[in-house]
Amino acid sequence: MRASFRSLKWTLALASLATPAVCHAQTIPSSYEYLEQKQEIGPFVGHISTNAGRFGFGPKGGTALGVRWGIEMSGPLSFEGVVGLLDSERDIVHPGREVGDQVVGVADALMTTIDVRLKFSLMGARAWKGISPFIVFGGGMAFDAAATDTLESDLLAADRFDFGSSFYGTMGGGSRWFISDHFGLRADGVFSFWKLDTPPGFSDPDRSFEAVEESEWSRGLSFTISALYRW
Repeated sequence: MRASFRSLKWTLALASLATPAVCHAQTIPSSYEYLEQKQEIGPFVGHISTNAGRFGFGPKGGTALGVRWGIEMSGPLSFEGVVGLLDSERDIVHPGREVGDQVVGVADALMTTIDVRLKFSLMGARAWKGISPFIVFGGGMAFDAAATDTLESDLLAADRFDFGSSFYGTMGGGSRWFISDHFGLRADGVFSFWKLDTPPGFSDPDRSFEAVEESEWSRGLSFTISALYRW
């Protein structure tokens, strides 16, 4: 009896070795996903606060809006082109009047910016649960597209502020949230700076202004929300 049991045990052992092993693959879901689409475009809207300069004749803060296009490059880098508008106002300043009474009116300002930026994704070409934070920096140009206000015709030519065109620099950060393969949302916080040229009338020695610079750097801080289409 014992010999029969021993023979049965060895028979079952050999049968188990001869039977092919069946392995079931186990899939472990990942919170990370690769970004396969390489281009994106979308409008943005938000608010920008600005520094109007020492004498206050620069554009004030207001609504920021525009459009942004981007293309993914190698690794975490991508390239962007941005066109933006700042719908705002600026003070018309008469330097020949007494301090405290130099603002003679308010003019429309439509500060227009065109710049290119490099974006560095902190997760490379991936997103974590659809979220992809980044930092961004770049440069371009800014100019005022608003018409000259009629109130400025009362000022001497040397006293009139003209925005002209200026270098426009940017640096900041934000995050993208991918709702699907082709649609997403984006939030940006960007510090920007540009130059304001001081009208020569402010440097008149007969006026009480001291140490007047020919130009000064102004700055802005914007917060915007953007819709994205990717392909």
